[in-house]
Amino acid sequence: MALDDELSCPVCTEFFNDPVLLSCGHSFCRQCINDNLSLSIFRKCPVCQQASPQPPVPNLSLRDTCEAYLREQNTRRESSGGQECEIHGEVIKLFCQTDGKAICAKCKRHEHERHKTQPLQQAIRQRKGNLKADLRPAEKTLWSLQNGAAQHNKISKFIQYQSQMTERSIRMEFQKIHQFLKKEEESRIVALHEEEKEKGEKMEKSIREGILSLSGRVREVEEQIEDDDITFLKNYPRILNRAKYTLPDVELSSQTLIDVPKHLGNMKYQVWEKMKDICPFYPVILNPNTSLPDFSVSDDLASVTSCSRRPDEPNAFPQHRSRMVLGTVGYWNGVHTWDIEVGNSRHWSLGVCLGRSRIPITQSLTPANGFWGLRRDGDSYRLIDFRMSKVKMRGNPELVRVKLECGRDRRGMGQWLVRFFDARSDKFIAYIDEVPGSELFPFVIPKDQSASLRIVPADIILTVDKKLGFFDRHITVILICLCVFMIIFMILVWAIQRCKTCTSG
Repeated sequence: MALDDELSCPVCTEFFNDPVLLSCGHSFCRQCINDNLSLSIFRKCPVCQQASPQPPVPNLSLRDTCEAYLREQNTRRESSGGQECEIHGEVIKLFCQTDGKAICAKCKRHEHERHKTQPLQQAIRQRKGNLKADLRPAEKTLWSLQNGAAQHNKISKFIQYQSQMTERSIRMEFQKIHQFLKKEEESRIVALHEEEKEKGEKMEKSIREGILSLSGRVREVEEQIEDDDITFLKNYPRILNRAKYTLPDVELSSQTLIDVPKHLGNMKYQVWEKMKDICPFYPVILNPNTSLPDFSVSDDLASVTSCSRRPDEPNAFPQHRSRMVLGTVGYWNGVHTWDIEVGNSRHWSLGVCLGRSRIPITQSLTPANGFWGLRRDGDSYRLIDFRMSKVKMRGNPELVRVKLECGRDRRGMGQWLVRFFDARSDKFIAYIDEVPGSELFPFVIPKDQSASLRIVPADIILTVDKKLGFFDRHITVILICLCVFMIIFMILVWAIQRCKTCTSG
């Protein structure tokens, strides 16, 4: 280290490059001293500050010494494979476990005297072994990806399967709509043709009757024209009246022509209104991506059944996922109601829970895990609340209504009230209050094999906004004005009678 300092320029602190000597005896790199002297008026030495009137001269001895030292350093570095200590210049043969760095023997005796060390090659073997062990999972995943055995490939195949099944369901649903529209179209065209036939037959009947009436009159007039002159002249006025007679003009009206408004008026709206029977609205849509493979969710995403999964059916879900199906949409506030048809199933659970990201994959149905609901196990009913309260039931409801209402507690914090009813008899079953005001999702869990739980379609009432007339829009104001007028009129009548009584008195 001392030799390196001796062979270094005091200005740039690097090894001398083309060293020169000043009259004071100090040496510098030629470029460094030229730059320094050009900035100094008195041409002083940067080290001793003595004036140097003479220009610097080359220091050939120092230049040769620096070049020889650098060649020796390079030779030593090449022979040691570049593993020399930058501080002491010795070959690095140790590894300091305390500081995590490679050191030489002198480093061990000075800076790392009390540190835990080990031979360098041993440390390298250990760390290479550790790296290979840590690399094995990545290599295994890479092999799985390359050979189609990774979970990513299973998910990719399942996405393709989902796409095919969803496309099939979409086509089936639209086929139902097309069949309904085709049937509705044909029935309306049949009704149009029936009206056309009915009114056409009426017109043909009227034409036949007119032909018969007019042909009889024409023959009668022609026959009377051939009468003798006296008889003809005698009956001429009557013959003239019968000759002038013609059929009355046909009255053009809805009874005569096709009733076009009946067939085309609000036709699309009327068809849409009829489509409620084949296009039900479900207040809760089940999400099949939250279910197990042994749960079968219907094509309309309104019912779920516990069943056995076919071995050849693609599966992207781990077997340890929770045995439930969540609703697609979560609720933050407001009032929400939906009915679930449980039928004669004796084992099921339903209610609300926190979103999938807020609850663990495997868990028991408890409020601590984010579940609140109603559960049936045979003849026993229990609330899923902090007390797991037992519910006394009169009969077994086949249609359970869940009503979710958002409110505030005493501190003004949001909270939910969950109530359950027998939807058939509209009887109250039980309630759960003080449910935290987070986003809640409906959930259902069918437990009986081949017994389904189904969301019941909601009743949709179609209304038409009517434009009100002036009287309808201002009925309240008009009534108030009439009342005020009557009161004023009665006051005036009373005042007049009062004046008359005072005058007569």
